[in-house]
Amino acid sequence: MKCEGVDPNEASEADWMKAIEKLKSASESGQIRRFTGNDYQSDLTSGNVVAVMGWSGDAVQLQEDNPELEWRMPTEGCMLWSEDMVIPVGAPNPTAAEAFMNYVYEPENQAAIAEYVNYVTPVEGVKEVFEKQDPALAKNQLIFPSASFTEKCSGTPVIEGEEEQNIVKAFDAVLNG
Repeated sequence: MKCEGVDPNEASEADWMKAIEKLKSASESGQIRRFTGNDYQSDLTSGNVVAVMGWSGDAVQLQEDNPELEWRMPTEGCMLWSEDMVIPVGAPNPTAAEAFMNYVYEPENQAAIAEYVNYVTPVEGVKEVFEKQDPALAKNQLIFPSASFTEKCSGTPVIEGEEEQNIVKAFDAVLNG
């Protein structure tokens, strides 16, 4: 949808269906070889594919195996996402879970994680850690994106109800044949 100039957060069901139909056509023509989960990584590092739609942090990590790899943001922008840490109701040891969360949110510990994964960090103080340890990481747009870097990016859209069911059903039909 982004390459068609449609903001996924403002997309109608018809916009979604048009995008799904475009994916279906590309898949049926062989332009898209297959849909995968994270197993695209081995194809990418081995050179079995020349392009994938994948995660920025994966590309950076996979450069260890294949220095020729690089992550590129499409001209039209990208999709932003986030992860959450939660403790389920009834968890057997919420105190340990809270301790782990506190550990992860210490700037020095989060810096080690961010250095490895190269994803945006929500923890204040990490940039200062990197400025002392590795100034290049403090300038890494994948970890500390500027407003201009993400100006064309969209958050994950919220789709609900019958519209969501229709879109998921159509998308699943393309993914699973």
